[in-house]
Amino acid sequence: TLELKDIISSGLLELYILGLTSQDESIQVQQWIKQYPEVQKEIENIQDAMESYALAHAIQPDQSVKKRILDQLSDSSQKNVITVPSGEINENAKVYTISTYFKWAAAACFILLIGSLVVNYTFYNRYKSATSDLQTTRQQLTQQKQTSDLALRQLQEQKQNVDFTQEELQKQKQTANLTQEQLLRQKQTADAVREELERQKQVAEAMNKDISVMTDKNSLPVVLNGTPHAPDALAKIFWMKNTGEVYVDPTHLPQAPAGKQYQLWAIVNDKPVSAGVISTNKGVYLIQKMKSFGKAEAFAITLEKTGGSPTPNMKEMYVMSKI
Repeated sequence: TLELKDIISSGLLELYILGLTSQDESIQVQQWIKQYPEVQKEIENIQDAMESYALAHAIQPDQSVKKRILDQLSDSSQKNVITVPSGEINENAKVYTISTYFKWAAAACFILLIGSLVVNYTFYNRYKSATSDLQTTRQQLTQQKQTSDLALRQLQEQKQNVDFTQEELQKQKQTANLTQEQLLRQKQTADAVREELERQKQVAEAMNKDISVMTDKNSLPVVLNGTPHAPDALAKIFWMKNTGEVYVDPTHLPQAPAGKQYQLWAIVNDKPVSAGVISTNKGVYLIQKMKSFGKAEAFAITLEKTGGSPTPNMKEMYVMSKI
């Protein structure tokens, strides 16, 4: 029998919400929902996260949708008009006047109906598109992780081969009449290869860490869009909903000029709070862990002097987004 923490971390709840479970798995999840209130709560949290993702990646509906609905309603109302012959009109009949209040109420109900149809149609398209994008992204990230793991294993094998080469060089030094200069050149070459392999290993490990953050089931991605000051800038926040940890991906930010450094801010209770400066390594940006926040209304990134600032420079704000 699985424990509650094993059920939540199994990944079966996400598949159940996406409709990817078998009949037996669906029955099992429904039994867990009845048995554990925590499972029902976790499913609601996952659905909220998916809805946030869907809204963040929404596709605007075609402007002709509302017009088509209004045209159809107009055609339908004209078809239902009944013409009464003049000879059948009773001029002595009592006439009831509809008050202005009820006319306005009817008009308001009609407008609300049209708005509801447009909103429902728009949200359906957004949710459908976002769900498809989420599944595609997860598949791509899984494939990238597999490729990265394979590259890491190959690098480890190459490192073992280099170690073996150095051992052979030592044996050759003892048994062959090689000059000291030749041995030194070979050693320098082996050291250079070792350093390059170590660098590539670090890059591969960093990529694995980045992929783990993006594919974590508790990760909530937030896109930070460019401000009027930098409309082409873009960054991403990955907020771990279970721990409050914050990771930033500044890959699409412009190169910071000399003496400047990007700084992440969280808006908490309508006040900016520094989440730390974003470090760079020879122009290469990687996902970085920042200061954790239990709650925040928004995130923003500004360009500050190297080392950061206690208050944000609003004139140099590059990206921002509300949660």
